[in-house]
Amino acid sequence: MVSVAGTESVWVAPYARQAAGQLARAHLSWFLLALAAEMVSMMAFARLQRLALGAGGLGVKLGSAAATVFAGTALGATLPGGSLISLTYRTRRMRSWGASAPQIGFAHAATGVLSTIALAVLAGVGHTLAEDDSQLFSVAVQVVATCALAGAVLALVHHPATLRRPVSLLLRLWRRLRHGAADRPSAEGLLDELAAMHPSARFWARGLGLALGNWTADLACLLAVCHAVGASPTLGTVFLAYVAAMTAASAMPLLPAGLGTLDAALVLTLHHGGIPTSSATAADLLYRLITPGLVSVAGWVLLVHQRRRSTAGRRAPDSSAGAAPRRQPPAQPEEQPLPL
Repeated sequence: MVSVAGTESVWVAPYARQAAGQLARAHLSWFLLALAAEMVSMMAFARLQRLALGAGGLGVKLGSAAATVFAGTALGATLPGGSLISLTYRTRRMRSWGASAPQIGFAHAATGVLSTIALAVLAGVGHTLAEDDSQLFSVAVQVVATCALAGAVLALVHHPATLRRPVSLLLRLWRRLRHGAADRPSAEGLLDELAAMHPSARFWARGLGLALGNWTADLACLLAVCHAVGASPTLGTVFLAYVAAMTAASAMPLLPAGLGTLDAALVLTLHHGGIPTSSATAADLLYRLITPGLVSVAGWVLLVHQRRRSTAGRRAPDSSAGAAPRRQPPAQPEEQPLPL
């Protein structure tokens, strides 16, 4: 992290001075529009996770799902290896809502598959708008491969006999690693719960729509910050820059918020599309101010609030422990049954 941040600061320093002036003259209306678009993006992802949990029969309030998404994004954007920490945090939150292991696994898998397909679709739209037909075939192959892999996994889940032996081996290894585990689910129970999930075609269509809404609203945030600093890129350039940035960030998951990789891909692609480097750098800085900047601030506030509520909930039963115990009446001797 130190080496990446140092390299990025040295590389950006000559352009940051020029970008500072453009940031000072940024249009407030475009900035507010970018902020609103990012909020729409976060809420779309919260609805997607809520929909995935609902496919397993678990109802979650939208406010709880949104707070979890904001807090998980804050953890993922501000801590090294944040993607894994964010995944662990969201898993624990789902368990606190009463979700079982199959429901949690399906929720993570479904959101991941739908988000991957939606990003590939945006990449295809970007190449089409940029009149670059050379990459459309590879994008179509990615979408078809992702759909085929998801279909194969679902087919295996609905035929649990094939998975019984490997799942049993994994559970046996898990029990050896955690000797004092209180919950010891069986392979049959887990597979039966997975097989009971039959997401309809409407679920996949609505989930893909929410995933597209998540990415598209975030892309709209990037487009708005470009206009806020005085740049007017073409829609195809913004599509390609956004997809390149998200792909570069996912290639280095241990870096929080794609530090360095996302910024380099975003600035270079915007510059390749005809935007001056200073304007591209200003747009990147303003985009990063919103996400992960302001989003992380809101997430950490929600996370601290959740911790305080859970701490207060644990102390509440203990408060009665300090009170003076009531005197119980002396126990009466039990009556012995008469012998027959």
